[in-house]
Amino acid sequence: MRRRIVTLAVLAAVLAISLFGVPFAIGLARSYTADERAELSRFATGATVAVAPAQLTGGDPIELPRTEPDMTLGVYDAAGRRITGRGPVHADGAVRAALRGSAADESTGPDIVVAVPIADNERVTGAIRAATGKQVVYRRIARTWLVMLGVALLAIGLTAILARRQARRLARPLEEMSANAQRLSDGDLSVRTRPSGIPEIDAVAASLNATAERLGTLLARERAFSADASHQLRTPLTGLRLTLEAMRDTPAGASEEAITTAIAATNRLQTIIDDLLALARDVPDRSGTLDAKVLIDEIRQNWHAGLAARGRPLRLTIEPDLPPAHASTAAVRQILDVLLDNAVRHGTGPVTVRVRDAGDALAIDVADEGPGITQPPDALFRRRAAGTAGHGIGLAMARSLAEAEGGRLLLTRPAPAKFTLLLPVARD
Repeated sequence: MRRRIVTLAVLAAVLAISLFGVPFAIGLARSYTADERAELSRFATGATVAVAPAQLTGGDPIELPRTEPDMTLGVYDAAGRRITGRGPVHADGAVRAALRGSAADESTGPDIVVAVPIADNERVTGAIRAATGKQVVYRRIARTWLVMLGVALLAIGLTAILARRQARRLARPLEEMSANAQRLSDGDLSVRTRPSGIPEIDAVAASLNATAERLGTLLARERAFSADASHQLRTPLTGLRLTLEAMRDTPAGASEEAITTAIAATNRLQTIIDDLLALARDVPDRSGTLDAKVLIDEIRQNWHAGLAARGRPLRLTIEPDLPPAHASTAAVRQILDVLLDNAVRHGTGPVTVRVRDAGDALAIDVADEGPGITQPPDALFRRRAAGTAGHGIGLAMARSLAEAEGGRLLLTRPAPAKFTLLLPVARD
């Protein structure tokens, strides 16, 4: 790519210089020739002033003006014979034309010749011939052309240097993106392309970085899903297993209640799996409205029996005229399942769930009467934090779900433990 850019730039420079320089060089050569003729005409015309008509017939000697070293002047009489100066002995074509009464020039042969007539009372009595060698003009043209060629070569060289620098500037970020794309295809999701300062390339690099970040996020969510699913499914699976074991030891006529309990546990498992799949793979949708009453009824159905079996009451409170909260029911259900499961496992006494109006948010409090939590909040909500004694998967997942819904999950009281879920509300 770099070689192609440099080659195209040099070819473009050569073409541009040729299209401009060749006609200019030809015009310059013609201009130098015309300038030389004008100079010869000026000297010849000036010499006619110094030559009197009587001198052409054998009078006083003729003194010609001094000329350039490479220029010759000659004086011819009316018969075309050279009287003085330098030039052919007999009149050439330019002198003969001048003797007929008009200035003439010719460039045949090795010289450029200009002849001017000498007149006396409108009668041509002779002619002045000025000449210079063509090689003088050719040398001048050659020097100018050499200078132009040097400038052209310098321009082509500078074009090649600038093209190499620009090609390196263009190719380096593209090569880096190609290498990063290869690393990305090999599974390295940490690759990022640095800005190059070229808007078009930076736009492609930003898309590649966004793709890598998106893939990393998806992979992290899939990995977290397996851990979250195992955590969330552990409690209902345990309950289902205990129910099935109880059915095995129960007489046939008394197993109907156990079957109903097992079916309810199976339905809850299905709900948890559907919720986790939706939360792991879908974009959060806050357009729906949370139905707090339905949520409280689900909590009563899923947790009342288990807590009652442990001799612990479940207290559910919901304030009237609550503002609507825009949150996913699946996300809130999983957050509350985590908080209730922790209250059952690590707390004592009654478990209280209260839904209340917190001004700009809908608050759901989950509390128990246990010894409380000693870990700092930053360690409590860290996934698999060291020394958290079981906390770290469920609470980390619950906080991430709350933040994905635009809310917050807080430890509002460490002892006895009390967690508060705040969800955004929409008021008229």
